[in-house]
Amino acid sequence: MESNALRIHVNDNVVIATRSITKGEPVLVKGGLEQPLPAAEDIEAGHKIAIIPIPSGGVVFRYGEPIVQATRAISRGEWVHVHNTQPIPGDLKE
Repeated sequence: MESNALRIHVNDNVVIATRSITKGEPVLVKGGLEQPLPAAEDIEAGHKIAIIPIPSGGVVFRYGEPIVQATRAISRGEWVHVHNTQPIPGDLKE
């Protein structure tokens, strides 16, 4: 099967959908994931998908770097976006 998501860095806990993925569809990453991962909901191309559970307050890593913090627990296969994340406290410049 053809991949539909991209993992940018080995330390990332999210992958990026390279096309729209429907709920229940397997998230396929070139090079593979340790366990099969069904999408928990419909996810548009370019959006992030959690590949491991991320606890409330946990940090989301993309490009191997922390980018945001979870505002609630995010399940494996779930869409990661502004509805369940916030800037990392202390990262905002005033």
